Amino acid sequence: MWRFIVKRLIQLFFVFIIALTVIFIIPRLLPGNPAQFYITQVGTTVPMSEYAVQVREEIMKRYGLTKSYAEQFVLYLINTFQGYLGVSMTYFPRTVVELILSRLPWTLAIMIPARILTFLLGYFIGTIAAWKPGRKLDVVIQFAGLSTIAFPIFWVGALMLMVFSYYIPIFPRGGSLTPGVVHKDIWSFLVDATYHAALPIITLTIFSFFGEALIMRNNMLMVLREDYILTAFAKGLSERTVMFKHAARNALLPLVTGLFAGLGYLIVGSIFIETIFAYPGVGYLFNQAILLRDYPLVQGLFILITAITLISNFIADLLYRLLDPRVRLFED
Repeated sequence: MWRFIVKRLIQLFFVFIIALTVIFIIPRLLPGNPAQFYITQVGTTVPMSEYAVQVREEIMKRYGLTKSYAEQFVLYLINTFQGYLGVSMTYFPRTVVELILSRLPWTLAIMIPARILTFLLGYFIGTIAAWKPGRKLDVVIQFAGLSTIAFPIFWVGALMLMVFSYYIPIFPRGGSLTPGVVHKDIWSFLVDATYHAALPIITLTIFSFFGEALIMRNNMLMVLREDYILTAFAKGLSERTVMFKHAARNALLPLVTGLFAGLGYLIVGSIFIETIFAYPGVGYLFNQAILLRDYPLVQGLFILITAITLISNFIADLLYRLLDPRVRLFED
């Protein structure tokens, strides 16, 4: 086990270095000068004026953009491994780490419940659908699971917002809290925050749930062909016991590992969801950083997503190895 952990950590380190290189290159491929975007934002509308040129040069010098790309890259790597991600251009003088930490709780508030709901619903519905294949529920799961793959998440979010915020105004149209409301206690704050987070959570769950249920359904069908299932029935065990204790328990392994492996994908999906619902999380911050060419903030958010994806995949690999001894035997 320790040899496997060390081997995987070395692999993740080299993958992280490659990812850092790509993260450094991507913002610099975007059209436009980040200093010019900042000048326009703070109100200097005459880009060719002497004052604007001076401000632009000072900003370029302050953020090291006047250095060569090689010098910028080396400085970027050193700062990253020291835990310093720089100062945001758009939200100056706030640091990138400070901005991420202030927005991350809002993203986690919709991402974690959505992931848990997706897992639980996918487990139960997929199990029931596979138990009686060919029935209505099984057909619906197959159709919906394959259909949701074709639908982009921003389209699903826009549809949910249009239906349940405009035509049927059950949920608010955006934001994380009701504007102008002063919360007298933590309970009122939580109720208001939950009310605003409900539709983004439902959207993320719907988008991911059918795929999880389809995976569980297919795993169950494979497990139900095994001889020990027939043995369980021969012992006189009830259908519920065989279904959940014997079949679903063994079909659950890929879903458990996918619970962690899908975290990085869910964060990327939250970028679209938070933008559509104007939800002030990391995803919404990411969108603003890209639009405003905020190099330090874009790089810091990319690094966060990369780190979460690599760590969650490492945990998933570790879990699968612990839960399924056949993996260890095959690798050994």
